[in-house]
Amino acid sequence: MHSLIRNDVATLQGVLTERLGNGLQNRVERLDSARHLNKGSFSTSFLFCLYKPRLESFFIETTCFLSFFSNFATTITEDNMDIINKYFPNLTDRQKEQIAQLDALYREWNAKINVISRKDIDNLYEHHVLHSMAIAKAINFKDRTEILDFGCGGGFPGIPLAILFPECRFKLIDGTGKKIRVCNEVAEAIGLKNLKAEHLRGEEEKGKYDFVVSRAVMQLPDLMKIIKKNFKKTQQNALPNGLLCLKGGNLNEELKSYSRVAEITPLSTFFDEEWFAQDKQLVYVPC
Repeated sequence: MHSLIRNDVATLQGVLTERLGNGLQNRVERLDSARHLNKGSFSTSFLFCLYKPRLESFFIETTCFLSFFSNFATTITEDNMDIINKYFPNLTDRQKEQIAQLDALYREWNAKINVISRKDIDNLYEHHVLHSMAIAKAINFKDRTEILDFGCGGGFPGIPLAILFPECRFKLIDGTGKKIRVCNEVAEAIGLKNLKAEHLRGEEEKGKYDFVVSRAVMQLPDLMKIIKKNFKKTQQNALPNGLLCLKGGNLNEELKSYSRVAEITPLSTFFDEEWFAQDKQLVYVPC
């Protein structure tokens, strides 16, 4: 039901208008037939007067109907933003606007491309937007920090982080071209000027960055082998350059070779929703 309300207010309006139009057309055609049969005539003003009450009634009812659902959709968007405002209360109006726009944009794209599991689209803000923003709880990137989102998929964590840090520069890469298109289209729609997304395999990326971020892309040892070439030697943040990776599940085996240097922070440290207590973690590995 919520999905219908969010996506299809305009469609509902079109359908209702089309039905009215079809009904009027049928009646006019019948009147036109009668005119020919009876050799009479019906003026345009006569037809308008005949259907004016029906038109007025229809558009009053339709306006009320659409206003109700539009207000309901606005309430849902506000509810989604509550969880963001809860943990990030100092966002600018511009940042709030950009984050609020993500819901409709990802629903629209998800109808065309499976960017996010369709079973999980209603959890966009908790499971994807806020999840991505967990990285901002661990580090406050300084202006002009350069960040690579490795295996960005449909734009997570890169797009939420680019909203939070407008003075930093983000590059998103992924091996699936359709998802890169989504990233660029979403970024353009919300006016992100500090982000670009490119259809590129990680092995092909030659740029140098302060940090690499990722979200459940691959086993950490394999990821580190690919990205070790991409770190700058100069430091400008309080946290040394390195990988910030959102992970889930038991990481004991995966992190065995990094046990002395990796820092693991449960996301329940930052967020108190139950979903984050289910083995959701942020892993930091200095380069």
